[in-house]
Amino acid sequence: MKRTIMCGLIAVILLVCTGAVFAQEETGENKNALSLDLFPLFKGFIATDNDSNTSFFCVSAAYERVIVPHYSIGVELDLYPGKLDELDYMYFGLAGTFRFYPMSENMEKFFMGVNLGFNSLSIDGRTKAEEGGFSGLLIGLKAGYKLLMGKAFFFEPSMAYVYSKTSEFALWGASVTPLGWQAGLRMGFAF
Repeated sequence: MKRTIMCGLIAVILLVCTGAVFAQEETGENKNALSLDLFPLFKGFIATDNDSNTSFFCVSAAYERVIVPHYSIGVELDLYPGKLDELDYMYFGLAGTFRFYPMSENMEKFFMGVNLGFNSLSIDGRTKAEEGGFSGLLIGLKAGYKLLMGKAFFFEPSMAYVYSKTSEFALWGASVTPLGWQAGLRMGFAF
């Protein structure tokens, strides 16, 4: 009961703080963006192999908001369900992002950013390292270019380096978890 009350209080405090941060004057500029990364999606399709009964469906979505000119914050969610030789496979990652846009006051052109969050890999419902899974922190550095197409639609090629825990499945090449150098191609819309 105490845990539920504490979580509820933290959620209310976060909502109040978020409302204060987002309470800015509307200038007609796009302050928010939603996107989907195509690279993990295709990585899952490529790693899928019917002969070995392996399949992945990798989704990486992001939300971003301008907080002050040249700077944005956001959140990235990775959800990679699948099957690995008859075993259930589930990768989950949630990271906060911070970006700097040196060439623009808004979310466009060249950017540099950092990600910090949590990720977990579950093999057949187990996250223990000796059973192939893991849980822990992740950190990443990213640089890229957000190319606006019109007023709202954008493409965002990027390159990132992600450091996190790994599992024996990743060492065998059977995992699609983000680790090391990662290319990205986000597409989305700003509003």
